[in-house]
Amino acid sequence: MVDFLRYTQDIIRLRWNQPALRSSSVNAFHVHNQNRIVAYQRWIEGVGQDVIVVVSLNDNAFYGYSIGFPSGGHWNELFNSDIYDNWVNPAAVGNYGGIDANGGPMHGFGNSGAITIPPNSIVVFGR
Repeated sequence: MVDFLRYTQDIIRLRWNQPALRSSSVNAFHVHNQNRIVAYQRWIEGVGQDVIVVVSLNDNAFYGYSIGFPSGGHWNELFNSDIYDNWVNPAAVGNYGGIDANGGPMHGFGNSGAITIPPNSIVVFGR
């Protein structure tokens, strides 16, 4: 239960530290039924502070999975639920702290980036 407690505390802290996660602005821009992946954007209207949340309901990891980002450049990996599986999970799958969204337009955004998505996970990106 210690891992679950740490997960719960960290995800609540993330929500408090990222005001966009508390806003009413949401854009579910990618739903892939076969891969069981959902990606959505949260932001503060008129301010920005965009956050991208990617949820996997798949038992397999995805490497180099392309998704759209609202702006180019570096995006930090703010949260990765895979590390809570036997804290700190030595076999965690992730994005080494961030990705660069320097790809072309995708999912209605002007930029895209290739990300790693752990199995059965939540990954959150922000600036």
